[in-house]
Amino acid sequence: MTRHETDILVIGGGPGGTPAALALARAGKRVTLVERGPGLGGTCLFEGCIPSKIFRESARRLRELREAHTFGLRLHDTTMTVDWSAIQARKRAVLKRRSEAALARVRQIPGLSVIFGTAQLLSPRSAQVVSATGDAVELRFEKAILAPGSIPARPPIPGVDQPGVLDSEGILEDPRVPERLVVIGGGPVGVELGQVFHTLGSRVHILEVAEHILGPVDRELAERLEARMRSDGIGVTTTCKVQAIEAEDNGLRVRAQAADGEALQPRADTVLLVTGRHPRVAGLGLENTAVRHGPRGIEVDPRLETAEPGIHAVGDAVGHPMFAHWATAQGLAVARHLLGLPASFPRPESNSAVIFSEPELGMVGLTEAMARTAGLDVGVARYDYSVDARAQIAARDAGLLKIVYEKDSRRVVGVHALVEGAGELMGEAAVLVAQGLPLEAVAAAIHPHPTLTESFGVAARAALATDLGR
Repeated sequence: MTRHETDILVIGGGPGGTPAALALARAGKRVTLVERGPGLGGTCLFEGCIPSKIFRESARRLRELREAHTFGLRLHDTTMTVDWSAIQARKRAVLKRRSEAALARVRQIPGLSVIFGTAQLLSPRSAQVVSATGDAVELRFEKAILAPGSIPARPPIPGVDQPGVLDSEGILEDPRVPERLVVIGGGPVGVELGQVFHTLGSRVHILEVAEHILGPVDRELAERLEARMRSDGIGVTTTCKVQAIEAEDNGLRVRAQAADGEALQPRADTVLLVTGRHPRVAGLGLENTAVRHGPRGIEVDPRLETAEPGIHAVGDAVGHPMFAHWATAQGLAVARHLLGLPASFPRPESNSAVIFSEPELGMVGLTEAMARTAGLDVGVARYDYSVDARAQIAARDAGLLKIVYEKDSRRVVGVHALVEGAGELMGEAAVLVAQGLPLEAVAAAIHPHPTLTESFGVAARAALATDLGR
């Protein structure tokens, strides 16, 4: 086996590893990036957020066509069908375009080598890299960044391995839209895909073990979304335990028990398992180093360095939160740190996220409950989108904005919104929370009219008037 040398080895070409590799190589480092998948992009591009949003976009367009009469439009041909094969083809085309563009950017950087294959650490400063064609090389490095991503969790439910039971990756390749879909797990992926397939024609039932869907999301907004889903015809059962998945002549039956003891037996053509993800650590050769890991992933210090000096880890591999943008922020921070530059490592209390539900649910920073648990004395500025001009124009005026702020300093510590278009609001929200700006700054900003962003200023001014007794 031949030997090669590099300054920095990056394992994983997803949203954590690729930006880090690019930043380091642009700064003059010799970088080797090893990716086990078919292209750069990782789980988010090939098996997660991008393909699911492509499906969501088709569902959104279909929903808008069905609602065209609301806007004074009449379709002469009322027949509308779902061409699932065409949706899948569009998905593949978008993924190919994005992956090829990422690879083209990488290949323009001198000193950055990309190997599609696997990497296994042999020691704290060497790894065996095997390419997709079977060529093996021992690679010696000075530093390493581990960004291997995650894999879907497979809960120990009897019958979970039989045909027709798919995880979040498998359903993205399903050759058909199921007539009946049972979703086990009411987290973001379960809610998003459940609504998508419901719009595309599936009868959907979501089973969630917790008291409400979406876990740590603002409780009030989660309950509003859950009520919306029920009114749309999606079955949602919370506080229930799935006992088994059984095969029947015409499909599958999921046996579950509700909190009150009621037996549930929803039928399905497809069962979707979305009960979380596990960090991908198998096969990395961590046992040949001092790197420690557990059920939550690779253990790291505040600078994302493992117990093995010189080896860092980012993204899903270090546990929650598992978001592409979070992995990118971590990867770029590590890159700056390795270059000897000032680095601002991301903090969970300023993270942002969007659940691409209908309507969208966006969040940045702390919820009211989280803030109070942390010992903060907080207030909440609220805005009901039923009075919003832009939301009324779009006929998407069912929603709520909540800005969580410290009462003494009026510093914004959290922003949460349930409204179609919430995702586009989270950019401003992220700046407010990351910079710790006060309500006064939000109120003073001139937001364009008519846009959803006006809600920030109106909510802030109303809260200030109340706080100041005016």
